[in-house]
Amino acid sequence: MHRTVLLITVNACMFVFGVVLLLMGSLLPVMHVSQRQAGALGSFPLAGILIATLAIGPFLDKAGAKRALGAALGLITFALAVMPSLGSYRSLAITALTYGLGGGVLNTATNALVAELNASGRAAALNLLGFFFSLGAVTAPLLMSSLGAARSPGMVLRVLALLSGILLILVLALNFPAPQRADAPLGSLLRVWREPTVWLFAAFLFFESGNENCMFVWTGKVAADFLKTTAQRAELALLGLSIALGAGRLLALLWLKLLGSRVTLWLSAAAVIMGAVIILGHPTYAGMLGGFAIIGLGLSAIYPTALGLAGDRFPKETGTVFGAIMTVGLIGGMAGPALGGLAAGSGPLKVLAIPIVAAVAVAALTAAITRGLAPDRP
Repeated sequence: MHRTVLLITVNACMFVFGVVLLLMGSLLPVMHVSQRQAGALGSFPLAGILIATLAIGPFLDKAGAKRALGAALGLITFALAVMPSLGSYRSLAITALTYGLGGGVLNTATNALVAELNASGRAAALNLLGFFFSLGAVTAPLLMSSLGAARSPGMVLRVLALLSGILLILVLALNFPAPQRADAPLGSLLRVWREPTVWLFAAFLFFESGNENCMFVWTGKVAADFLKTTAQRAELALLGLSIALGAGRLLALLWLKLLGSRVTLWLSAAAVIMGAVIILGHPTYAGMLGGFAIIGLGLSAIYPTALGLAGDRFPKETGTVFGAIMTVGLIGGMAGPALGGLAAGSGPLKVLAIPIVAAVAVAALTAAITRGLAPDRP
């Protein structure tokens, strides 16, 4: 029972991370700031997430997830609670950086802890965790657009602060597994970074994160620009991709049991390529809706399944490894939309070169990472 409550709490923490990742984008339309300030405010949470992801890994292995999650939820609760009363750009920027730092810790710590708690089924458990991230990612926009909350964002922020505070109390009350490398010197933990496989996983997440973020940023734009349709109709393509990605993470629990991690990754990469080819071959509205949904389905299981394989390969240094490879993944996530912009300069459909190239890289890196391993036994 205690383990079940702990897993529910950890999945709820990932839900909070999904909320805070997209929170600023939901708040900016109702903030009275300049365009330059808006762009900077949008970058502060991402900077905090990047810094925290890189720094928190060895701490997780030496001190455990409880302290990390407690600190992260404390930062997020404080930031969201005070934000409605802030008026200056500087204070908003500091607060955005603060909840970004908390979000980066939440993301790494929840993934590492779930990998530790589910040694016999890491990939499936991490896909379920990813589903809660997807659920959280759509919550802030839905709250802001419902019940007139867009006119009163303070109400949404206080509700989210209350949720984070409740989770903080639960984290402090629950017993967590003892850290696996509490007595290990920091230098010995960091030596795992010399392993070539770590950087194969890092390259894998670089391509996958870049692909996901590129699709989230460019799906609606590609549909609108190529089809000359309204923004509302174009956004349905993005909605289809988002729904398929969230649903695919639930379906991955079945695929992984039937096919194993390696085949699931290869089939996922193939689905991404198939979706892109459908759009290129049938660039109609229906073709784009279907194609982008297939891309979302293909993307869904790749990132969490790769983390599962990394946890299997480095079970004693999960935090340190996850921190490193997820940091590289975040860099890829920032690069993906920019590369999509360069491709779009030659025409909207050229953006689809990004998912095709990234999926080929994912398939090749899957082969490299799993070379020499016994075939999966579903």
